[in-house]
Amino acid sequence: MNFKAWVLLVSAMTTACLPGTALSAGQTPLDLNLPSLGTVAGAELSPADEYALGAQIMRQVRADPTYMSDPETSEYLNRLGYQLVSNANTYTYQFFFFPIRDATLNAFALPGGYIAVHTGTIINAQNESELAGVMGHEIGHVSQRHIARMIEAQKGNMALTIGSMLLAILAARAGGNSGGHAAAAVAMGSQAAMIQSQLNYSRDAEREADRVGLQTLYNAGFDPKGMESFFERLHSSNRFYESAAPAYLSTHPLTVERMADMENRTRSIPPRLHRDSLDFKLIQARLEVLQETRHDGWYKVRKEFQRRLKTSSGVNEAVLHYGLSVAAQKLHEPDEALVEARLAMKAGKSAILVRNLTRTEYDAARTAADKRKAVEDARSAVDRFPLSTMIAENYVDLLYSQNEHQKLINFLRSNTAISQESSNYHALLARSYEKLGKKSLQYLHTGEMYALYGSTEAAVYQMTLGQKAADGDFYTMSQIDARLRELREQLLIEKERAK
Repeated sequence: MNFKAWVLLVSAMTTACLPGTALSAGQTPLDLNLPSLGTVAGAELSPADEYALGAQIMRQVRADPTYMSDPETSEYLNRLGYQLVSNANTYTYQFFFFPIRDATLNAFALPGGYIAVHTGTIINAQNESELAGVMGHEIGHVSQRHIARMIEAQKGNMALTIGSMLLAILAARAGGNSGGHAAAAVAMGSQAAMIQSQLNYSRDAEREADRVGLQTLYNAGFDPKGMESFFERLHSSNRFYESAAPAYLSTHPLTVERMADMENRTRSIPPRLHRDSLDFKLIQARLEVLQETRHDGWYKVRKEFQRRLKTSSGVNEAVLHYGLSVAAQKLHEPDEALVEARLAMKAGKSAILVRNLTRTEYDAARTAADKRKAVEDARSAVDRFPLSTMIAENYVDLLYSQNEHQKLINFLRSNTAISQESSNYHALLARSYEKLGKKSLQYLHTGEMYALYGSTEAAVYQMTLGQKAADGDFYTMSQIDARLRELREQLLIEKERAK
């Protein structure tokens, strides 16, 4: 069982069954008068518990080699995702969208608003509305609290359901075929008594996610017809999953009924055009490279980009130059990467292109003066794109490479693009405090990073180390003492709940 399969098990819903059509609006929000599967007011899994469960699962997801910590892709997905979320009727806005390196057409939602999109889905989307349709469907699963509903339907079996989710992850993480078989065995063993009701319920959940996702898409301004062709391709792809995946996954097909339902709904909506963003095209080119993990794969993609260049012009030509720049970076050819990055800048204004140019300038720099110039350009980019986390982190990374740690720390503490509530903010601070030999501050921020990951026990351990190091000022040590008390109390509560 591969990564896709065990996450399907964790979320208790297959998302090989992807959404309906992306819609565009601009005037009156769409109201499809959607039927509801029923209230979740009495669900045993509260929104806070659901979010905590998702954070716990994400610790395993982040440890998987297919999890992509790519700033460009993550920023694009979250920007697109929140365009949809802001037009969705949802109980939470704590969403996090992230890419998974997998060539298959798929996406999945985890508890608490964590939504993954396979690189294959992004690359194969023929337009941005198709990709938005996939994400809108997954947002529908979250907004309708389908996992909480599933657990409510199981009544007293909540602990068994959650336990089997986590056990399946651990089994799959064992690696190789043996790990996959173990995960399947856990699923069939611990959930045998409830599996059929889960699957029957999930078919209803998929239909509801289709319809809710469609309404979200329309309100967010996407093309109402953009998803139908993707639906057809996904249906063809699903034939492979039906034959290769465990039997219980085959009960989640893209049925003719679902496809017909979505087509009927889109026919009643006035057609709208949605122009693809430049960043959509750039991310597609980027992921064609990053989906590969070996030199021969990167060479193959580069050759394909060069072939397409012969018949491309305008923006598409510049996008291909960007792809060639990314490929050259993976192949450790900094001079070639810089040449292509400069040609790519003709595509237009994009933080992705600017970030790529400053990075390749730095990597190709021959002298200390050239490196300083690249860092200055990266700082100028922060002023041009003040809300871009990717641009801010790029500047921080270059400062780190230059050993300008105090300057880096001052920037992080004053900049708003990298949220102080994000785990990455604390990780970036921790590594520079380590270089400066400030142990208490290093452990403090490492602890905060773990706390935001949902690893309370690891956070307590780091705070304890910070307390023992005792090399901070009065304010720092007081902050560590206070956070350590809070985290120890939280850990006691978590252990009590686990009994």
